[in-house]
Amino acid sequence: MKCLELAIPPLPSLLTVGRAVWAPGSRHQTRSFDAYDMILVKKGAMYLREDDTEYVIQDGQLLLLEPGRTHSGTQACSEPTAVYWVHFRHPEPLRRMEAEDIPWSAMLPQGQDSDEHPADQTMYLPKFGDVPFHLLQPLLDRMVQLHRGFAVEQSLKLQVLFCDLLELLQADLGRRPGSRSAALARETVSYLQRSWSEPFRSEELEEALHFQFDHITRCLKKYTGMTPLQYVQHLRISQAMVLLEQTSLTVQEVAEQVGIPSASFFGRLFRDRTGISPGQYRQRRQSHL
Repeated sequence: MKCLELAIPPLPSLLTVGRAVWAPGSRHQTRSFDAYDMILVKKGAMYLREDDTEYVIQDGQLLLLEPGRTHSGTQACSEPTAVYWVHFRHPEPLRRMEAEDIPWSAMLPQGQDSDEHPADQTMYLPKFGDVPFHLLQPLLDRMVQLHRGFAVEQSLKLQVLFCDLLELLQADLGRRPGSRSAALARETVSYLQRSWSEPFRSEELEEALHFQFDHITRCLKKYTGMTPLQYVQHLRISQAMVLLEQTSLTVQEVAEQVGIPSASFFGRLFRDRTGISPGQYRQRRQSHL
């Protein structure tokens, strides 16, 4: 399934939501505006063009029209067609991609209490295709109901429900069968998250996943940007940061706790990750308490 990658934060902002039954002979108008137009067909069919690409949206399908593109109906509805529409504002997509190529396992920077801006993140929405309408419809109906009696009291709730809708759509993308390399990357991440504190041995990884280490490495690096050992080191340093903040263990003891017996090697890894030594990190964090 084709999908869109959107930069967050900020999250998309809902503009309006509605539902209607289009009578036979009805046809979508031609327009271009600076908002996303999400169209979901419950029953019937709509015929649309976005720039030069034509779509037929049928029962249980979604089409996400993008801002700045020209949308027009290619033909009239031939039967009563029940539709929902959701308009929202957000910058144009970072890219268009196949759902199986979404880098679900990619690591993101962990926020610190000294940060003043959030790290760059991404979210994913289907461009066109089948969606779990039985899960979406209760949310859509509730959103339409709140919008019809729109007041200050409902404004935040309506935006929250809209985010729930987006999360459901993204979660459905994550449940779809992906490529074999993506599946192996996820299995590798799961294994390493369970075993990061133990000595790293490529042979044990091969035995657990039933693939050669070089192949495992290529797949994991494709979706996370890290080799298995780099991923383990990332997890170890993340745990070390917690121990430095929340315990009085010495740096040597922290290193041993996270599976790195050499304090000097631990210090180099920690500095590569954070830009400062473990001792400096502890001092800075404690000064923020």
